[in-house]
Amino acid sequence: INDRYEFPLQLDLDKDDGKYLTPDADRSIRNLYTLHSVLVHSGGVHGGHYYAFIRPTLSDQWYKFDDERVTKEDTKKALEEQYGGEEELPQVNPGFNNTPFKFTKYSNAYMLVYIRESDKEKIMCNVDEKDIAEHLRIRLKKEQEEKEHKKKEKAEAHLYTIIKVARDEDLKEQIGKNIYFDLVDHEKVRNFRIQKQLPFNSFK
Repeated sequence: INDRYEFPLQLDLDKDDGKYLTPDADRSIRNLYTLHSVLVHSGGVHGGHYYAFIRPTLSDQWYKFDDERVTKEDTKKALEEQYGGEEELPQVNPGFNNTPFKFTKYSNAYMLVYIRESDKEKIMCNVDEKDIAEHLRIRLKKEQEEKEHKKKEKAEAHLYTIIKVARDEDLKEQIGKNIYFDLVDHEKVRNFRIQKQLPFNSFK
């Protein structure tokens, strides 16, 4: 599953008189394809993890999409390091042993997405809101609102504090429970998040 297989950044299916094209292929169109995405499997035959390297605009900048984590990557990381097969490491003591150390790569490309150059403008177009499914729009809006809420809370955290309020009922609940260290169970009393400068009368 991890045998070495090299793939090009551009794929020309017109070369060698179009021998790689199907008999019914349209040969009036230039069949030059550019690599857009590299889907990667990391692991063995019995399981593993999947992620993808994608060039959203076909520029030199690649992005690695690994679950919710997205990072910038270079072409070497997206292509050469996903060829699979074995890799050689230089010896730390070449005078003692000149045999290079080889190890099998644990990740390699299992699916490639190419875009034909003549169709690039139709495929790499801007995405409007109407192009996104409604349930995804709702989900994205909710995630954005939660993100903004957390950002606001973090920015205003120094203005607030958490207080615990014990009522008469809490004191009565503690009596006779064989717990002598505190007058109340602090884990059960009500918590309030208030502004530090809030007057006591306003809190009441």
